[in-house]
Amino acid sequence: MIALAIGFQNAPEGLLVALFLINQKISKFKAFLLATLTGAIEIVTSFIGFYLTSFVQGLVPYGLSFAAGAMLFIIYKELIPESHGDGNERVSTYAFITGLLVMVFLIDIF
Repeated sequence: MIALAIGFQNAPEGLLVALFLINQKISKFKAFLLATLTGAIEIVTSFIGFYLTSFVQGLVPYGLSFAAGAMLFIIYKELIPESHGDGNERVSTYAFITGLLVMVFLIDIF
């Protein structure tokens, strides 16, 4: 379930990274490559995490808690204020609520 949730989060994240880079006048191919590399680092770190949890059983809850805290900080400090600029308050609020409902639905299913 956690892997599915992370996968759902990674798709729009990669898209937004690529769109930002294209907006900064970087070629589409280079933006695609850089956005792919930002996601590819998660593959490497997932193997490191898997390796570490084989030695320290209690590490998983702490790692998940740290990741959740880091994501909440980014959401509250950066994403919400940025998304509510330029007259997009209503659309970004509805998108935020929809995302939360999808995640609650996924948790309920699994």
